[in-house]
Amino acid sequence: MKALRISASTLKILAGIVFLFSAVAKFVTIDAFEMYIYSFGLFPMVMCFYLARIVLALELILGASLISHRNHRFTVLMALLFLICFIVFLTYAHLVGRTDNCHCFGDLIPFNPVQSIFKNAILVLALVYIFKFAPQDWHPRWWLIVLIYIATGVLFYFYMTRIHHVLDLLAMVMMFAMLCVGVLASMSFYNKWYVTTALILTPIVTTFTLTPPDSWFYTGNDERYDAELFRQQITAVDESIQDSVAAPELSNLGLDRGRQIVAFFSPKCGYCRLAAEKIATIVDRYNLDSGNITYIFPEVRDSASYDLFYEDSRSPRFNEVHIDKELFIHITRAAFPIVLLVEDGETTASYAYRNINEGAIKSFLEVKH
Repeated sequence: MKALRISASTLKILAGIVFLFSAVAKFVTIDAFEMYIYSFGLFPMVMCFYLARIVLALELILGASLISHRNHRFTVLMALLFLICFIVFLTYAHLVGRTDNCHCFGDLIPFNPVQSIFKNAILVLALVYIFKFAPQDWHPRWWLIVLIYIATGVLFYFYMTRIHHVLDLLAMVMMFAMLCVGVLASMSFYNKWYVTTALILTPIVTTFTLTPPDSWFYTGNDERYDAELFRQQITAVDESIQDSVAAPELSNLGLDRGRQIVAFFSPKCGYCRLAAEKIATIVDRYNLDSGNITYIFPEVRDSASYDLFYEDSRSPRFNEVHIDKELFIHITRAAFPIVLLVEDGETTASYAYRNINEGAIKSFLEVKH
């Protein structure tokens, strides 16, 4: 029996580390996780910003509770409920034909829905074992908590730097905040209601502070670009702009007639892919007319990157044109993506990725031409 208690306690800590690692991995690529939720068309875009962060915060709370061995039965039951809800959601994703990364571990460890279902099923079995055999009267000391969080942080650091060659410093700040939560949860005054409340709120506040929803700050519709150069390019080409960067192909698309959405994307730009997924999801969700949507790309040698762009963004091929790279840089001022709402040749709104307005695009395309 003692061996079962020790193994269950160890397994409980490991399960907590999995929850913690999953949350921090989602944090690193929170934009992609938002778009994954939104891509199902079940919730408005702004709500998806909040849902993504709520899921992340819940994983942090459950991970910290499992590692600290506090509120044993309640924590394990909530973790089981959390996993079962995700199994149901992932089953739905599989049934509707989704085979892309479900972002259970962000983009750091890609899992398709079926793989994630098996992963969650294993965690469910582990939690059932933990619920039955883990002792309720044992709690790790503060120094063990510190070692666990430091080991998890070091693992995360080396995984990001050695495998993905990047490092998100804000993710490390989140790990430090959770270390503080873990240490406080190991103290004898943990059961004070105000301490417990503070420890629950800390992951939520940390999540929303380090990565606020786009709707909090990015609400404008006047992203900078070279408006005059763009207007010249989409109207009839005349001698005044017959230079090395003129693009007659743009003037032949009719972009100066009626209502048009014109998006400037680089095929290897991650935020461009997310922006394309946003536009495609909005169009599909509201069954909008896509005939007046045009993607403009710079000409690149790697022609396969265009196909990969559509594959990764899950966007259909709307109207597409390739222009000289120099002209592309001039119009966008080397800041992309740029999404323009154009009416009779005049731009009425310009967006980057974060401030794309679901309602504005819906209203713009719903108007009959």
